[in-house]
Amino acid sequence: MSRRSLLIGVAVAVALLGAALAHVRLISSSTGSGLKWSSPGHVSITISSLGSDDLADASHVAALRNAIAAWNEVANSKAKLVEDTDPDEMARSDWESNGVHLILFDEDDDSGYFPPGSGTVAITPVWFQSDGEIVDADVLFNGFGFNFTTDGQGGAFDIQDVATHELGHLLGFDHTGWAGASMYPYVSPAVIEHRSLSEDEVHALHHVYPIGGFASITGTVRRASDSTRVAGAHVVARDANGRTAAAALATSNGDFTLRGLTAGDWTLYATPLDYPVSFVNLSGGQTVQTDFQSTLGPTITTGPSGTSDAGDLLVGANTSLSLGRNNDRLPLRVISGQTTSFFLRGSGLDAMCALAASDPTIDVDVVSWMNALVAFDVTVPAGAARGHADLTVVNWFGDVSILTGALEITPPSPVVDSVSTPEGSDLGGTTLSIDGSNFEPGARVVLGEHTYVDGVDATVVDDSTITLTTQATVLGTYDVVVIDPSGEEGRLDDAFEFAAIPQISTVFPTVGSELGGTELVISGASFVAGTAVRIDGVTQSSVTLESSTRLRVVTEPGSAGGPYLLEVENPDGDVATSLFTYASTPDPDVVGVAPAIGATSGGNEVTISGSNFTVDTQVLFDADATTGAGGTAAVVTLIDASTLIARAPAHAAGDVDLVLLDAGTGQAVALEQAYTYRAETSSGGGGCATVRPHAPFDPRRAAEGLLPLALAALALATHAVRSRRRFAS
Repeated sequence: MSRRSLLIGVAVAVALLGAALAHVRLISSSTGSGLKWSSPGHVSITISSLGSDDLADASHVAALRNAIAAWNEVANSKAKLVEDTDPDEMARSDWESNGVHLILFDEDDDSGYFPPGSGTVAITPVWFQSDGEIVDADVLFNGFGFNFTTDGQGGAFDIQDVATHELGHLLGFDHTGWAGASMYPYVSPAVIEHRSLSEDEVHALHHVYPIGGFASITGTVRRASDSTRVAGAHVVARDANGRTAAAALATSNGDFTLRGLTAGDWTLYATPLDYPVSFVNLSGGQTVQTDFQSTLGPTITTGPSGTSDAGDLLVGANTSLSLGRNNDRLPLRVISGQTTSFFLRGSGLDAMCALAASDPTIDVDVVSWMNALVAFDVTVPAGAARGHADLTVVNWFGDVSILTGALEITPPSPVVDSVSTPEGSDLGGTTLSIDGSNFEPGARVVLGEHTYVDGVDATVVDDSTITLTTQATVLGTYDVVVIDPSGEEGRLDDAFEFAAIPQISTVFPTVGSELGGTELVISGASFVAGTAVRIDGVTQSSVTLESSTRLRVVTEPGSAGGPYLLEVENPDGDVATSLFTYASTPDPDVVGVAPAIGATSGGNEVTISGSNFTVDTQVLFDADATTGAGGTAAVVTLIDASTLIARAPAHAAGDVDLVLLDAGTGQAVALEQAYTYRAETSSGGGGCATVRPHAPFDPRRAAEGLLPLALAALALATHAVRSRRRFAS
């Protein structure tokens, strides 16, 4: 029996229609144990390289990495999602295996979770043991039933938004009753606010995977009428500024504990999970009662750690007044310094009601009441901090309904106006300045498959400028996207192209004869078929593309002097430059090296035959034949212009290049693998021996051994000429 068959599973989804809960743990319905990873500091996660059928590029990778980062960047939590970028692992699709935790787009309902007509946008199957230890979890996107996007395409779901929610399930969290939290279960193609975590998710991480101590508040929810306990009440804490801060679900006997709190003053309230959320969307195991109304409780002061007792939180009688439905577009994004118009559905919303935000600095102005609908404007003061606030409706009779975390306060969206250059090398290294407005500290820039983070590999200079240096990126033209810490983004379409821009690192030699015929190696990057080379404006006719990093050129005649401009131009017009000089003297030439084999101890004399040798000619053993770099200079004796004797330096066994360099002019010639160092053998001495049977002498075998010896001797004189580098095409 496989290990998987011994486990208990739960699948948690984000759906088009459904409901949700607060900072609530996924639990084992059989034991009541909260689910969590036993080694949370290294929860492996693998992004499938298969991607989405809706995307022509790999932009899903950057979006999913941003979702991973949203959870990883919470301070004082042990939980860390560690991406496995091994190409073999990313190519897998066997999400059922315990050995991989995949984020995968299921385009054909291979998983069986997305039959035709399914309203589930994504799902996270979580497998765990009876004690609550998670052993496997994977995120599956319903590519069979829905479209996904990374660029705001209409009618498609934002990948980062959905993934941030699903990764919360992977970490062991259930849905939330906060309308603005990432774990809220409803998703709309028009909403991206779930990209950023709310304080609810932050407190969840501090509760389940804490580093250090945190404060807690305990208490019991009871009915004011008869003191009976209320099971499954949604208990919420606001901070001193009226911002929604933490939540928990009361147990079946009405007890609650708000965990993961810092020092501060917290105002509590209890509210039923009926609209727009419902207990039916919990993963199971909880008892939830909703026959009471939203009721404010006491304000509790906590220190940096320890538990404070709130006592009894008394709730009022049930009411038909309610605010918010699951088909409302939640959260309601309100922008600092601006007024925004909204409407919310509900019941009992008549002209005798009043509507207000929990943050008193936020103004709510009702436009009209329509019993099942209220239209209103929300004005947020400039510079207001990011976060969430509740909306509270009160009727003529004093009945109350609170929509938790309904308002998400964000700064104005970033605006990208321009970039300093429209093009850079696909190898990276381009310094880029992004100009615009509303850039916030902590912003991220998405460019191709990479994300650049403020303070890590990008810098938010001020609210109108971001600088970065590009990384190696797949060829193509990309949007430049700036995402602020609230998840809001600004985008400049097709603003930057990663192109095969040639780069020159070395030219060897840098000096050649005015007669032409000098054999050059140009090393660099992004060389392509059709690349042209010019020296002093003259197109070189003999150019060989060896690879994207190397060109071989035989020069045309030129005029003695320089240095002249050497240009390498790719077919798209991008040019890299260097320098080259023409000398009035002919280049050195080599026709033979003898002997071409010597001992590793060096010291043997090597005769080099050729032409145009001078007193300045150097011989470098093991210099790089393509760049001229490195090598050990030999002691050289000039016999005449066609003969040199070089004393080989010591070197390890193996084949090495030889470079002849005229130190006076800079002209050079290179010979690849032209000399072989052979390990020396020793004779005598002790050691182990093997006794073998004696074989009779066979003169035929002795004669056979002479032929290879004779051929080896001949090779000493011919090796160098055969291995001499020739570049002409």
